[in-house]
Amino acid sequence: METNEIVSALMGTLPDPSEVVFAITMQDLVAAIVRRIGEGALMLTPNDLLLAREEVQASIGHNLDEREFIDIGLDSWEISKNLEVTRS
Repeated sequence: METNEIVSALMGTLPDPSEVVFAITMQDLVAAIVRRIGEGALMLTPNDLLLAREEVQASIGHNLDEREFIDIGLDSWEISKNLEVTRS
């Protein structure tokens, strides 16, 4: 079987194949801003916050190779699966 066929077959077994695995919310971003500048954050305008959002999105887009994180997670998953097998 081709990789795409296997992926399609597995996706059909999931309740919501489009489920987001990880997300950063504006609340996460605002909390990071507050940790960085404290009460000064109260002076920020909605436009300031939207600009921060755009910069974070651009930074993630330019720097994130999600394959590395997927591989780290799958390494842990394989260890967990192997531990289950040895306990059985």
